[in-house]
Amino acid sequence: MAHLSLSYCNQKSNGSNERVADMVIKRYSMERAMTKYIYFTLFLILMGCSSNQKNDNLIPSTLSHAVSSLINTLSVDDLSKITNGSEDELAQLHHGFGTGLRNSWGLWSNSVLAKWFNQKGIYHADDMSGIIITSLYRELNDLPWKLNEQIEYYQVYWEQEKQYEEKEALQKIVRANKRKAAMLGWKWVSNEATEVMLPLQPKFKDVWGLEPYDGGFIVIIKGWRKEFKTVWHDGVYFIDSLSQQLKPISLKNCPEIHDVVVKNETAHWLCKEEGRGWSITSTNPSIESIKRKINNPPNTDWLRLGKSKKGLLVISPEAIYEEHSGQLSAIYKAPSATRKYPYFDHDGSGQENEDEYFFPHRSATPIEYDGAIYFQVENTGNGTDLYRLQLTKENLESADEIFINDYIGRWSINISDIALKDDVLWIGTPTEGTLVKLSKGNEIKIASIFNHLTHVDELDTENPSNWKTFLPTGAITFVEDTMYLASTNGLAKVKSGNITPLVYFTYPDGMNRTPYTSSPQYGFHIKPQRLGVFKDESFIIGDRHDGVYMLMKRKHGYEFYIPSVDKHYYDIQ
Repeated sequence: MAHLSLSYCNQKSNGSNERVADMVIKRYSMERAMTKYIYFTLFLILMGCSSNQKNDNLIPSTLSHAVSSLINTLSVDDLSKITNGSEDELAQLHHGFGTGLRNSWGLWSNSVLAKWFNQKGIYHADDMSGIIITSLYRELNDLPWKLNEQIEYYQVYWEQEKQYEEKEALQKIVRANKRKAAMLGWKWVSNEATEVMLPLQPKFKDVWGLEPYDGGFIVIIKGWRKEFKTVWHDGVYFIDSLSQQLKPISLKNCPEIHDVVVKNETAHWLCKEEGRGWSITSTNPSIESIKRKINNPPNTDWLRLGKSKKGLLVISPEAIYEEHSGQLSAIYKAPSATRKYPYFDHDGSGQENEDEYFFPHRSATPIEYDGAIYFQVENTGNGTDLYRLQLTKENLESADEIFINDYIGRWSINISDIALKDDVLWIGTPTEGTLVKLSKGNEIKIASIFNHLTHVDELDTENPSNWKTFLPTGAITFVEDTMYLASTNGLAKVKSGNITPLVYFTYPDGMNRTPYTSSPQYGFHIKPQRLGVFKDESFIIGDRHDGVYMLMKRKHGYEFYIPSVDKHYYDIQ
């Protein structure tokens, strides 16, 4: 109810206060249901109208006068509601009732009552209204006001806030220096590239995996869920640049594919067969498939596969294993099946007392790097967070602790993609436009923060006028020594620190190009989080919300193609 304010007084030229009140009620009822405190706010608005339009004599000159004025003016029913509540519930009156106090009695504008509070060392209107409400409650309940104690509470708060701001100002300088020292110094070769008009969005699901296989890609999709399912994904498909169709994958002797990762052109499929337990089948188009039974982890509802430098990771609810020829070696065991860390895998009901799995089930393929496991985990806001579990320290770190707090500050940044290349982990973000290079020993280097390749001391979050200088950061892939990047603004390649734009994404004529909008503009939008390159230099883009885009290379440039789902299976023996 904070929007119920003295702005309504300006609408009153002729007529009574009742007409103003009627206007407020009609406006508010269209937006939401009335709260039990609406009468308090209406009263104070009307009182403010009277004082503003006549004189300031109705504004109390002291706290005692203010409390007495409210007791003498508010209805018995209103006073009863305040009296019979608890002091802890008074915060509910800050908006609405408190807004009326602050506006009606000029607490923002140096009124006589505001000056009285200033003499007591209280300078913020929110604090003044808080003391008035608390004192009113205590007077109605025959309790001592303890005014000095109330004043001290707010003064201590502002002193702590001042100290925090001074500390934050110093940290701001430290972060700016860290960013400057960490910048990779990449340069644009040019800003000239093909412009490709975005197609109407496909109606599919998030692409969480894009694995190169047999001249095409294995596509793993997943929709946002509110409840737990033992299979973390919502479908596994195959696509190549010739068929240009998503074919559901059929794997012999595996009626239910639980997970798949690809290493060195070999796909490893995690299967669970009724009555036979878990197995991993390794397939390669040029060699015979190999199936091995997984015996080590106890019977469990789910397992996940991950990638390590030595081989495969097998992740259970209670431990992380490395797999070699069907044998599992535990590299980490959780203290218990109940996760002691903050609730970051949102598959459970959310009840604090219920057992929650220690490891994230709903995540992109976990990656082992430099003695830690990196998880990209879906959050409740339908974004993706990054967590690092250090195997020797048994501590879980978020992206905030990895690089955001030290280099950027208090920003909420989701992670869209991570990629491992030559003992370096690259971390990309979607609309935030940040690309981070993480080397062994946790050394941080930065290619871009908020799409800027160079920085001043202050972080500028406004979009530069030339969007063609934005560094794509949403999806990352490598072909030999060349990095390819895709984001909402386009696609580029990077080699030896030189950035070459390949494609810019544009909207149809007559539409504003707003690549950082949180929702699609008239159905035309793209938010890459996975990227693949075909041998003919066409691209496949896995989108955060809408499925698969193909960017096909033609004689005179590129064009978008939206693949459909084929009814025929892609059979893997």
